[in-house]
Amino acid sequence: MFHITPQLVVANLQRSIEFYTAHFGFVVTHRDPPDDPEFVALEREENNLFLVSAASRTDARADALRKAPWGVGVRLYFEVDDAAVMYRHIKDAGIPIVRDLAVNEDENYMEFLISDPDGYEIGIYS
Repeated sequence: MFHITPQLVVANLQRSIEFYTAHFGFVVTHRDPPDDPEFVALEREENNLFLVSAASRTDARADALRKAPWGVGVRLYFEVDDAAVMYRHIKDAGIPIVRDLAVNEDENYMEFLISDPDGYEIGIYS
């Protein structure tokens, strides 16, 4: 077995938890520490996403992380049952669309692009 689990450094852990649970159906499976987490593990259908609070980072890269524009160069792709349905949900939720829903007829898929609250790009396709 082989899985990749991205870990995103986020400015506001609760805001990011709400974003990924409300709009993408993730559930929190782990909080560390449990009462005032600095790290959470999210899961949906055997897919994992880790979120860590930028304020909790104390390693050598902590200062660089706080100064850098987060999300630059990172894009997560979420394959969904119907990108058009998801597009309407995202628009209705008031989440800004980075790139509108488009159909790639040559490769037979549709896709659109948004950003999460910290600027990480999310490509949504079916």
